Amino acid sequence: MPLDIIINSIAIVGLILVLFLYRMSKKSTIATKNPNAKRTEPKNTFVGIEETVAEPSIKLRNPKDVPQVSEEFTTFELLEDVADKKQQKLIDSATSLKKPHPLLMSLTRDINDPKQLLDIIKNDPELVVKVIKVSNSSLFALRKSITTINHAIVYLGVLQAKNIAMQFALERSADFATNEQKLAYHKIWKASFLASSIGLLIAKDLKLDNSAELSTRCLLDYLGDISILTAKPKVAKYYLNHSNYFKRIKSIQKEFGTNPAIMGKAFAKNAELPEEIVESIGASILPMVNKLEESALSEEQQKIVAFSYYVSRLTDLIVFERSMDTLDFDELSFAEIKCESFFYAQSQIEHYGLGQINGTLRKTRFRQDVTAIVEKLGLDA
Repeated sequence: MPLDIIINSIAIVGLILVLFLYRMSKKSTIATKNPNAKRTEPKNTFVGIEETVAEPSIKLRNPKDVPQVSEEFTTFELLEDVADKKQQKLIDSATSLKKPHPLLMSLTRDINDPKQLLDIIKNDPELVVKVIKVSNSSLFALRKSITTINHAIVYLGVLQAKNIAMQFALERSADFATNEQKLAYHKIWKASFLASSIGLLIAKDLKLDNSAELSTRCLLDYLGDISILTAKPKVAKYYLNHSNYFKRIKSIQKEFGTNPAIMGKAFAKNAELPEEIVESIGASILPMVNKLEESALSEEQQKIVAFSYYVSRLTDLIVFERSMDTLDFDELSFAEIKCESFFYAQSQIEHYGLGQINGTLRKTRFRQDVTAIVEKLGLDA
């Protein structure tokens, strides 16, 4: 065989071998690029939800979509602590009107066992009556009346029964002198119930492990509103005039020198609630002014505050602002909702890995469930 043919054959075989080895090395590189990727634990994530699958917002990609925010919002300064003796006097008057209900602290604990909840509630006959009464209301559309607290807990579920008992325990801790106060409290009661229900629906849809805790935190987000309403009857007007959340906070702070977060923290501390609840209530307005990251709360607690803040602001749109009958928008963003209380929503939910909430908001079943609860609450009643 001629030498040139042999040389060419060797060259071709060598080229084929090089190509084969190159392809094998590429395949190996791809396969082993990140061998631990699937086993890597998400860092600082919300319980049950991974940051890597957080769904981004869909409206704010074009700056033209963002409406102009008011100057009063950009120049607003939120009071974060007791500023002076006058404010301290107001707090003292609110926390001394009535001693917190003795069962309030027990009800804020993590309760999963029906018998454990029964042992707590049965010690207060009035709470027993209240829970049974609510369980028989139009909210739950019973076919057969409930006559015992045990049956009520089994039917409603531990979380729902506990939250209802907690609402009445909070009511027993307050005194209302005027009809306006009573009407305002009635709206706050409905808001806290709706917030805890919406929070539970969202948490379950996201398959969060701490859904019960989140539902209760949403309810307690209104503790400060009850506290300031108890101390200052005149504040009732801000819950009855359909003003938005930012204007309500700004007006209350300007007129009374305090706000629901400060008052709620003082009440929770006086009631000897768990320290993490006390501190999170004190930080409950911080998302509005984008200062939550500056707080002393842990990353996980910040996420809980952010979650309960936005659930409560969604609830405000329905209960206090009456700007809609149900949740009929596609995402949490200022461009979509056009309320100052949502100005930092997009960046915050993405920062805390909560973008999947947008997917829940778009689900027909979720909207139907919220609408059903709103209709049964009878907000105009």
